[in-house]
Amino acid sequence: MSTKQMSELNRKKKFAANFSVISNSGLVVLKLLVGVMSGAVSIIAEAIHSGIDLLAAIIARYSVVKSAEPADEKHHFGHGKVESVSALIEGLLIFFAAYLIIHEAYSKIVHGIKIDIIGAGIGVMFISTVANILISRYLFRIAKETKSDALDADAWHLKTDVYTSLGVFVALILIHFLKGVIPHVEYLDPTIAIATAIWISFAAFQITKDAILNLVDTKISEEEEAIVKKAILENSDTFIDFHKLRSRRSGFYTYIDLHLVVSRGLSVDKAHKLTHHIEKDIKKLLRNTDIMFHLEPCNSKCKRCKIRCTKS
Repeated sequence: MSTKQMSELNRKKKFAANFSVISNSGLVVLKLLVGVMSGAVSIIAEAIHSGIDLLAAIIARYSVVKSAEPADEKHHFGHGKVESVSALIEGLLIFFAAYLIIHEAYSKIVHGIKIDIIGAGIGVMFISTVANILISRYLFRIAKETKSDALDADAWHLKTDVYTSLGVFVALILIHFLKGVIPHVEYLDPTIAIATAIWISFAAFQITKDAILNLVDTKISEEEEAIVKKAILENSDTFIDFHKLRSRRSGFYTYIDLHLVVSRGLSVDKAHKLTHHIEKDIKKLLRNTDIMFHLEPCNSKCKRCKIRCTKS
């Protein structure tokens, strides 16, 4: 990938991160004001959720800027892991948000529930639902395009907000129309808040798990590995065998190394051209891939050998 293309992708990541910070700020203020005014714990819970989302968006913004920095003397493989660290922090923050929501909901159940100005709550939850649908879709698209763990985690934050905001929206409508008809219908408010906390905990688990897997250098997916093997085998008439294929991901980049068995009589120049050609084929299919070859001479006994060489 050219420097210009890399610069464009980094620009998109930064813009998406900034947009997430601004949108989350607006939703936090709106939900908090209406939640405090109405006394609805489900809206306050959503404000807490969005507050954590805002903090996560700020962390994501920092990480996408930092991860874009080139390799240096202390970080020979760049700063891509910063995004995985960011995603891990975001996952832990969601767990913390879930705890705060459950604590607030339990307090309301124990000490009583009083909800006023439900109409404003319904309105803000509707706005929140629509906004989060649009913003999360945008972030998922940019995260996929730029392979950004931080933006992907941020998008998951907002996707959980879509379902939780929709749940609160429905609960407030039911309370508004059924209050006085069904006894204790207002308990739907803390119940939905607790359900919200449980739901976002599942998202937190997925985000945290993915971040940890990236930090401990889990190999690329089976689909991506199949692409690599296919690209290598398409050149099988120019080498004898390959093995010890290893891979890992670091932020935007994928690192692959493998052992390539070549003819014992192959010159250094031709071996270099061979590996360069295979590397080029792989990079056509997997962008931002760094490949390291370890060349091994054949043992002159391979029955599957298609290469004409001088045995020694």
